[in-house]
Amino acid sequence: MPAGPNDDFSAFDGQEQMFFGLRDPYGTIRAEIENALREQVPDTELASVAIIDKPKFLTLGRRSEDGQHAVVTHFGFCARAKLAVLFDERRKGELIEATLTYLFGNVDVAGSQTCRTHFDLHEHADRHFDDEVFKRRFMTFRGTGQA
Repeated sequence: MPAGPNDDFSAFDGQEQMFFGLRDPYGTIRAEIENALREQVPDTELASVAIIDKPKFLTLGRRSEDGQHAVVTHFGFCARAKLAVLFDERRKGELIEATLTYLFGNVDVAGSQTCRTHFDLHEHADRHFDDEVFKRRFMTFRGTGQA
């Protein structure tokens, strides 16, 4: 699923290298959000995603076998967003404040990659766009694969 025509991912401009090989990062962001929202309300349609603050990134790596390079093993990003959603057969809509956290593991091992997301909505959004919360989730994910 590619990014929608009404989406605004410009906050990521100049930082695309931080997606470490994701083929369609904006489509991935959009698809994960819509799938999570549909778990709560099955007919939810994500009309738009707008990243509204500078995203945060974390990475972990290891030295390459030749010792000359670093190889990324885990990475994550956290961003504030406004999500425009439609539901009830498109008769109702809502603008949702959100903090979106995406964590990726084992990205250096083909076939072993893992992903975990956290979507903090409404009143939870502001307090979860926090460096310590992001770092704790990332390190827990790294250690267990499940944060």
